[in-house]
Amino acid sequence: MTDADGVVHAAGSFMPHLDSRFDLDPRILAMLLPALAADPKLILGWNLSAANLAASDRFADIFGRITRHSELARRLVVEVTEPHPLVGSAIERLKMIRALGCRIAIDDFGVGFATPASLLQVSVDIVKIDASFVRDIRPGRDGQDSLSHMVGFASCIAPVVVVEGVETETQLEAVRRAGATHVQGFLLSRPAALPLFREKEGRSGLRGIG
Repeated sequence: MTDADGVVHAAGSFMPHLDSRFDLDPRILAMLLPALAADPKLILGWNLSAANLAASDRFADIFGRITRHSELARRLVVEVTEPHPLVGSAIERLKMIRALGCRIAIDDFGVGFATPASLLQVSVDIVKIDASFVRDIRPGRDGQDSLSHMVGFASCIAPVVVVEGVETETQLEAVRRAGATHVQGFLLSRPAALPLFREKEGRSGLRGIG
C-alpha cells in the first residue's frame, strides 16, 4: 500500500489492523458484486475471515448480499483467511455459501489455523499454499521436500492447488516438480486495480502449470 506521501507500506504492517475491522469483508463484497454484474466473463476472489463466518450478525449481512445476487455466485471465489480457527458454526456457514454456487478456497494454507479435520467437513475447491514454502527455494538452497509434502497434502483436500509467492523461475520449476496445479506471484503478474486487471484479459496473477 502507498500512502499520501508516496511511502510504500508492506502488507504485514497494516493487515492485522484491517483484520480487526470486521466491516472490511462486506465492504469489499459490496464493491465486487457490481463489477461481476458488469462483466459476465469476470471471475474474482474475495477474502472472508473465519471470524466473520462465526459471527451471526455479520454472516447474515454477507449471506444476504450473495443470496440477492445468486446469479453471480458461480464467479465468486470465497478465499477463507486463516488468522482465526475454522470451527463449528463457521464450517456450517461456509457450506451455506458454497451451496449458493461460490467456490471455496483456503488462503495462506500451512501457516494458519485450518486443520485437516475442519477442511474435510467442507468441499474445498482450491487450496492456496502460503508463500513461505517457496521463499527459500533459490540456487544454493533447497526447500523442495517441504514444498512437495505440502502440495501432496493439499491435493488430498482440493482438486486445485495454488502455490503463492512465486517470484523466480527457480521457484516456478520447484512448484512444477512438486505437482501443484497453479501458481500465483510477481513472476507472473503484480497486483493491479480492477480496470487494469480487465485489460490483461487472462493475464491474471493465477496461472495453471499443468
